[in-house]
Amino acid sequence: MATITILPTQKSAEIPDGKLLVEAGELAGVEMEAGCFSCSCGTCAAEVVSGMENLSPPTDEELDVLDQWNKDPERFRLTCCVRLLKGQCTLRAGH
Repeated sequence: MATITILPTQKSAEIPDGKLLVEAGELAGVEMEAGCFSCSCGTCAAEVVSGMENLSPPTDEELDVLDQWNKDPERFRLTCCVRLLKGQCTLRAGH
C-alpha cells in the first residue's frame, strides 16, 4: 500500500500501489481538478512536495505539456497520467 497526502487540505489515504494520482486524491477525499484524462491539457498539474521518486517516470507527452504550461518537471506532474508506484507522496493540488 502507498500513502497520498493532499495539501492544503492535509487529507491522506492509504491506496493500492500503482493508482493514478488523480484517483489517489479522490480516495483521500479531495476532488482533483482534471480535464482530458489523457495527459494532454495540463489542467491536472500538481506540485509534488515530496515522494517524486515513488512516481512513475514522466513520458515525453507529459514533459511536453508541462513545458507548454511553464511547469518545472522536477516539481510538477500531471495527475491524470502519473501513478504512485509505492511509498508516500505529498501533492499541492490546484497549481
